[in-house]
Amino acid sequence: MKRVLSIIVLSVLILSIFATIGCSRTTRIGDILDNASQYEGKDLTIRGTVGENAWFALVGKGAYQLGDGSGNIWVITSQPPPQKGLSISSKGEVQTAFTIGEQSYGTVLLETQRD
Repeated sequence: MKRVLSIIVLSVLILSIFATIGCSRTTRIGDILDNASQYEGKDLTIRGTVGENAWFALVGKGAYQLGDGSGNIWVITSQPPPQKGLSISSKGEVQTAFTIGEQSYGTVLLETQRD
């Protein structure tokens, strides 16, 4: 009986580890904004609620603001932005919006995938 219980516990533990490995880890938006240089150029996933958005049909680009309670970040996308109020995940690369001289202004996520 003790051995059967040990096998069950071990099996549950192994399944939990595999489930955790398979899950995409999300990064808090506030962490990105607080340490932008640490995240610059890295691919990551964020999750939040869609705020303001815009679509520029002539250039085939759009942008939407995503917030998770820790901060808000603009997401640049090549597909029409999601509707305001939706809860979504977005994966992409963190970039500085623009730089003047040595000073960087704004941090954005260049979207490569949306769920």
